[in-house]
Amino acid sequence: MDYDEIDAILKTIGATAIEHGTMIWNRLNDLALAPIDNQGMLWIAVPLVIATFFITLYFGRYNKEELGWNTAFGNTMVFLFVAINIIKEMYMQEGSLQSIYDNTLYFWITIGLVGAGILLMFVTYFHLLPKKLAFFLFSAPPINVSIYVVMAMVYASVIPDYYTLAAAVILLIGILIAGELLKGLIQILGLSYVQTSLENLELPEELVKKLKKLEEEELEKEEKEMKKTK
Repeated sequence: MDYDEIDAILKTIGATAIEHGTMIWNRLNDLALAPIDNQGMLWIAVPLVIATFFITLYFGRYNKEELGWNTAFGNTMVFLFVAINIIKEMYMQEGSLQSIYDNTLYFWITIGLVGAGILLMFVTYFHLLPKKLAFFLFSAPPINVSIYVVMAMVYASVIPDYYTLAAAVILLIGILIAGELLKGLIQILGLSYVQTSLENLELPEELVKKLKKLEEEELEKEEKEMKKTK
């Protein structure tokens, strides 16, 4: 293979990369502008953005807290409720359930949303995934971005293809990075609150047990005092 052939291959690869990069960038713009193009989507998208922002603020302040299985389960409930709203929007656009069935895209979106909602609830309810993986997958950013992208397909007719999937991944990564930067800013400003527990102090096991017992005894005394005052 001579220099000209290598140069031609590199130019072809470069042109293909630019073409795909441009398509992904355009699709990212489509996702970002979807609520502006369709006001109906705006009423769901804005609460999702606000919720994600304030949840990030919360975990930035209380940076040692974990999401919790109950919160993860609640996020899957939000996914299901918004999925029902999206199905309603498809019904309003098509005019009947039969029309949704006849529309291949809407039909599979309906099946996918219902199936995903039930599966996510099942997984979190029975704790079927490792905790760290589950707490990431079912945290606000992944759940809300998934909902947002599906809404953009239905409300703003964003094309569901590999470019949209790539744009969604980039959007999620951007939100995660922005969230970490926001958490870092909260810590730099000294607004974070570190809540320690006996388990995190790395004390001898026997001492931890004694401290817990003393703590329980103190709580019992407080309860008795409260009963006497009533």
